[in-house]
Amino acid sequence: MNKLYPFHSKLQNHLWVTLGLILWVFLFLYFSEPFDINRFSNDEKTVLIPIYALIQGFCYGISLVYQSVIYRKQKQWWFKNEAIFLILLLSIGTILNFLFYKVVIVRNDPNTYSFFQYFKWIYLPAVAIISPFVIITRVMLGKLFNQKIENGKITIRGKGKYDFITLKLEAVLFIKSSDNYVEVNFIQNDKILKKIIRSTISDVEASFPELLKTHRSFLINTLHFIQFKTENKKLYIDLGFGNTIPVSRNLQSFVKSKLLPTTYK
Repeated sequence: MNKLYPFHSKLQNHLWVTLGLILWVFLFLYFSEPFDINRFSNDEKTVLIPIYALIQGFCYGISLVYQSVIYRKQKQWWFKNEAIFLILLLSIGTILNFLFYKVVIVRNDPNTYSFFQYFKWIYLPAVAIISPFVIITRVMLGKLFNQKIENGKITIRGKGKYDFITLKLEAVLFIKSSDNYVEVNFIQNDKILKKIIRSTISDVEASFPELLKTHRSFLINTLHFIQFKTENKKLYIDLGFGNTIPVSRNLQSFVKSKLLPTTYK
């Protein structure tokens, strides 16, 4: 369980997974009619099946809150985090689907499934529909992202069609926030060049966890870390080429643990 999981941190792409999950559940229920679906009339299927599908998408969206909180703290995603994510997704799904079944489908009729009967005979088999889609799409998304990094290049994109820059990861020195833009500082022919991209520092951080946040306005490439410096009781990072990057007080422990893992306690 203490192994890194192939993971993509950008929330926007997980929203596409949410939409895909909704569509997958709807199509499967509508055309396969598993469980008690065949008891519905055509009019009921048209109304109720989309609601079942939306419930699964809503559960995935709620689980993304856990994902965002944990990843923001750890900056990494482990197998145990993924296992908890799936358990959370299915647990929320069990509760919401049972409530929908009781309140809407059977309208609190006492001669229907209990919670544990519903879980055993209805929702547990449904896990066989939901889990493979979620697992496969999340793994594929993570591997696709990791492959981009393994190829040695990253592409930082802005809002416009031609507003981007593609660089080798080792060429990136640091990224600085400037209002609604980011300033990408990179090395080319032993010189420091800059490229302005219309994006936010938070978007870049989410897309490229290899870059380390040291300050609300700065991300650095840890490959270029030389040493820490202290000036006027403030901590800075020396990246060479005459560049020193500030470290926020509330991030000092985290930054030191990442840059000095063998010496910092």
